[in-house]
Amino acid sequence: MGLFSNDDYDYKRLRKDLSDEYGAMGAAFLGGLGFVQMMEVEDASNEELLKMAKREGFDLNKYKK
Repeated sequence: MGLFSNDDYDYKRLRKDLSDEYGAMGAAFLGGLGFVQMMEVEDASNEELLKMAKREGFDLNKYKK
């Protein structure tokens, strides 16, 4: 069990929102880096998604079921 072991999150929605966030970042100012991060979201585990979202300042309560 990792730091985030709670399955009460909407991971599908979180994955989409993170992908959108990184895509927008790539289009706006990060270029290739934003695209790479967007691709990492696609392969990330649920725990990794939560860590990414926390790093980006997402309100994780918004994704609780």
